[in-house]
Amino acid sequence: MLNRWIYVLRRLALVLGLYFVLRVLFLICNHGGFAEATPGQIAGAFLSGLRFDLSAIAATNFIFILLAFLPLRPEPGLVFQRLMKGVFLALNVPFLCINAIDLEYFQFTGRRSTLALLGLATDAGVKWSSLVLYYWPVGLLVLAMAAVLWVGYGRPRAGLAPQPGRVKVWLWLPNLILVGVLSILAFRGGLQMKPLTPAEAMPGAPGDLAQLALNSSFTVLKSFHQKSLERARYFSDEAELRRYLRSFLEGGSLLPEAPRRDNIVMLILESFSAEYWGAGNGGSRYTPFLDSLAAESLFFEHNYANGRRSIEAMPSILAGLPSLMADSLLESAYANNQLLGLGALLAPKGYTTSFFHGAGNGTMHFDTLMRRAGVEHYFGLAEYPNKADFDGDWGILDEPYLQYVAKELSAQKPPFAAAIFTLTSHLPYPVPRKYHGRFKQGTLAIHESIGYTDFALERFFATARQQPWFSNTLFIITADHTQKLETPQYSNALGEYRVPLLIYHPGGKLPGADTHRVTEHVDILASVLDYLQIRPARRLLFGKSIFQSGEGRAFLHANGHYWIVRGQYALEFTPGGTSKLFDLNQDPQLKSPLTADSDRLRALEYEAKALVQYFNNGMLDNNLYDAVPQSVQTPRQ
Repeated sequence: MLNRWIYVLRRLALVLGLYFVLRVLFLICNHGGFAEATPGQIAGAFLSGLRFDLSAIAATNFIFILLAFLPLRPEPGLVFQRLMKGVFLALNVPFLCINAIDLEYFQFTGRRSTLALLGLATDAGVKWSSLVLYYWPVGLLVLAMAAVLWVGYGRPRAGLAPQPGRVKVWLWLPNLILVGVLSILAFRGGLQMKPLTPAEAMPGAPGDLAQLALNSSFTVLKSFHQKSLERARYFSDEAELRRYLRSFLEGGSLLPEAPRRDNIVMLILESFSAEYWGAGNGGSRYTPFLDSLAAESLFFEHNYANGRRSIEAMPSILAGLPSLMADSLLESAYANNQLLGLGALLAPKGYTTSFFHGAGNGTMHFDTLMRRAGVEHYFGLAEYPNKADFDGDWGILDEPYLQYVAKELSAQKPPFAAAIFTLTSHLPYPVPRKYHGRFKQGTLAIHESIGYTDFALERFFATARQQPWFSNTLFIITADHTQKLETPQYSNALGEYRVPLLIYHPGGKLPGADTHRVTEHVDILASVLDYLQIRPARRLLFGKSIFQSGEGRAFLHANGHYWIVRGQYALEFTPGGTSKLFDLNQDPQLKSPLTADSDRLRALEYEAKALVQYFNNGMLDNNLYDAVPQSVQTPRQ
């Protein structure tokens, strides 16, 4: 039986070595996320990562380990040896591939992948072949690792005849039990009461060290059975908690007292980080048209997305529900909770509502979300009349699609509210051949496509100005999430969430507002309702109208941590851990937590706990919505 232990352990050690190499590559490819960490902390992440590697390897190789110890014959035959090698490769290569993909994909999501990655190409309408062609070094890495496994495993010992006789049962059975017990212990991470979870990776460590300690095999396996939210018990009086949260939403109105039935057009730009704009960054960059529009608009420089993925952004923008858990709303156990979205709130006021996205119908469950949000019309790839404008990978190119939308809106019964989600600035960033060389190449692959989408928006507004609805329309422009970043101002835990927010009205009817205040995605729906003087009977206690005076805030969730931003201060709140306060004016890269301002830290921590309890318990009990007093429901006359 000793030979079998050597046989198994030698091959598992080979896999463990490849996981180490992948962690080194992960550190190199995502070095910006570890800038705050010392060499000792990085070494600690590697050491901690061994536990997660052993867990993942034990789980993925359990069948291989079991097969190695099952035969009662002392020396298995050639056919069985070949079967074992095939099983070994089939179990390990796919998971090594997932880890290799995360070398790049982590830069988009800010976290290790889960099972949602396996549906990426289908849901997003992207061909796996295109991903392989674009990220060919990752493909080569996977092939190289597969070759290492193939060669390192060794050749079946051809010509060796099976030995006669049988292994003694009294020796075979204890070894079989022992290998099962050790595999289970390795997978659960030890003898502790609760099995190992991703949350135990480097708690309280700076930057993305927790993600360095993890491996993607482990996070994928752990996502098979998603955990529910934990009930928060920071406050015993739920009514008082809600009164406290309501107080933030109060403020003096900046809007003139006049009825409004304006159309609403939301333009949600794929992957448009605020870093790519000249507005808010001293000029230049890659969006000349949007920068010129920002000069005529309310442009909020300190705006934050409430998630890192498109599927997380849409509930925040269209329903005012932030992404404050590991899963998006539609991928979670709470997908069927109550949801009052744009359509449900505007339809009773006579609004026609629609959603436009030139990708395949059903992409990222947007059709399901629109039904949940009460949006009446869904326009996807199937409704687009000229499939020749398909980019070959993702959907309809932005320029022709936005022209189609501008004219399609003219056919809708006013007043209408439309959300338009662009797509060309998504991997693989296609720019039509006729425009090659027209837009700034920049330093990142996405930059040229940002220029193309900016041009497509310029043409959209030129066409929209010819339409009868244009002058009576409130335009809201934001982005779903950020993408790859390169400047110190944005390459940090909060900069990864900064997207633009621009409010434009052709008639210049917008009131003065503090455009330096902090805003977030969930403020958009609240602002639309406030602008139209719609006072629903129930509301979420997230999101404050930009047309209300007072301070704004952003509240974000990132890998088990929370960030709350108010004014120039940001608090990193870790449940059960130590909170850290930062001054964004003095320390925009979040390298030096404040040590003296304890009163402000306690106040922000109190607010963060209130928001966590309100969200978690509200989602668990499906009672997030707060009744609005009748006096508040009645619009001003």
